[in-house]
Amino acid sequence: MTQYPDRMTTIPRVRRRQLPVWVVAVIAICCAVEVVILLTTLLGYTQARAIGFFIGGFWSQLLWSGGGLYVGQPVLMFLTYGLLHSGLMHLTMNMISLAVVGRELNRMIGSSRMAVIYILSQIGAGLVFALLEPETGPMVGASGAIFGLAGALVGYAAVSGYRRGREMGQMWRSVLLLLVLNVALTFLMPEIAWQAHLGGAIVGLVAGVMLAMRVPQRR
Repeated sequence: MTQYPDRMTTIPRVRRRQLPVWVVAVIAICCAVEVVILLTTLLGYTQARAIGFFIGGFWSQLLWSGGGLYVGQPVLMFLTYGLLHSGLMHLTMNMISLAVVGRELNRMIGSSRMAVIYILSQIGAGLVFALLEPETGPMVGASGAIFGLAGALVGYAAVSGYRRGREMGQMWRSVLLLLVLNVALTFLMPEIAWQAHLGGAIVGLVAGVMLAMRVPQRR
């Protein structure tokens, strides 16, 4: 009788350890937008970034008064502002953070749930920014959504680890360090929208805790 290996044990668990396709797409789009702005600026059109901010940035005033440069801008800006950044440093920090946090969270909860949290965190970041800074704009960057992923990772790891009697690992301690560094940068660089970071982190933390509470407790 010929024995065949259990296929379930031979398939490597690679999918969850890699970045989801949508994360790679977000990084690619953000980088492409920045490249277009930089190239246009080098060609002499120095207002390229400002125009990009006018079109795709988050403007708190539009949320309360409506209007805008085009139909639907008060709604679409909740998605477009996360694709714009204030410069190469801002973009680099955010994309590295997205890759690091995204890889770990994908391993825990999967790509689909992480995508939902990312979108909800970006929306929540915009809403909190608009509530705390109703007359300020524009606000740009994926930081709010990334803080949401980090919040979800910390919330999920903490609650699931506690319920299963596990100690906190080096993985989420690294994420906490990342959060501390970003919070420090918030105070060192006044132009950073800490309100958006706060909003995204709250949404992500709540989502991570809720997901962890749904995981059956091992006995």
